[in-house]
Amino acid sequence: MKRKVAWKALSICVVLSCINMLLLYSLWSYLSTSAAFQSFSRELILQHQTQPPSSGVSATSYLGYTAHVFTSQGDALVYYLYIPAHYNPEHKYPLVLLLHGGGERSQLGNTLAQNEKLLVNDPYASVWSAIYNAPGNPHIQQNWPCFVVIPQMESSQQWVNVDVHQGSYVQPSQPSTPLLLTKELLDALQHMYTGVDSNRLYITGLSNGGLGTWDAIERWPTYFAAAAPIAGAGDPSKAAVLKNSPIWAFHGSMDPTIPVSGSREMIAAIQAAGGHPHYTEFAGQGHGVWPYVYSLDTSPLRVTGFFSWLFSQHK
Repeated sequence: MKRKVAWKALSICVVLSCINMLLLYSLWSYLSTSAAFQSFSRELILQHQTQPPSSGVSATSYLGYTAHVFTSQGDALVYYLYIPAHYNPEHKYPLVLLLHGGGERSQLGNTLAQNEKLLVNDPYASVWSAIYNAPGNPHIQQNWPCFVVIPQMESSQQWVNVDVHQGSYVQPSQPSTPLLLTKELLDALQHMYTGVDSNRLYITGLSNGGLGTWDAIERWPTYFAAAAPIAGAGDPSKAAVLKNSPIWAFHGSMDPTIPVSGSREMIAAIQAAGGHPHYTEFAGQGHGVWPYVYSLDTSPLRVTGFFSWLFSQHK
């Protein structure tokens, strides 16, 4: 009799265990297909795969920048990070995101083996560091201590998956892989460094990076405190979302690479929506106008007041 009772009890336990397993499997199947769960799991993956730069993805330093690799769900992005010299996590510092042009893409894939000189040693990248020295040096780190993030995509990629030479474009439904990774990287860095001021995130980029700048602020119009696209283009049909955004755009009137219409049409569309963006067009100039914007020389065309304008913007 006791043996029969024991067998019945064991059978009940087995049945209950099977039911629990089926319920758990059903719950997992439901959650794994839900958007909320996928977003949550992606965040966990980012937290797991993104190591704080101070812990040493790479200790190699170039003009004060350190090279790192950010990974998310199998995709990788090399980036260079500049941390203010006297960083104090109890203080707040602005962060500048710089998107490079097509000529600075890596020829060696998204690995730390790529040629950092192609990017970080370029004056428009090094000007943001404390080491840069040139006639037009604005002494950014001395006047406005800040984080600087420079992601570098590989040669087959673009910040926006469109023909960069056509000017204005219809925005793709999804951001390019390097642009999406860059956004996730910024989110991760704000968790790693409590001193990053989320109300003073700035984005600027030139040429291919100018398109990326316009694309980023149209996709995430409240994320950045200010934007400065140079020789770029965007989607004028989406420009209304930028009517309250601090923007200063730049372009050469004779640009043979990315038509000046790319900037003119974006500015006109924002103005039509009630916005008041700044726009500087360099008469008779071609594609490479960024030295005037970033004070890389003492040319009469040098834009005075750009950095003070940029770092004065807050959300």
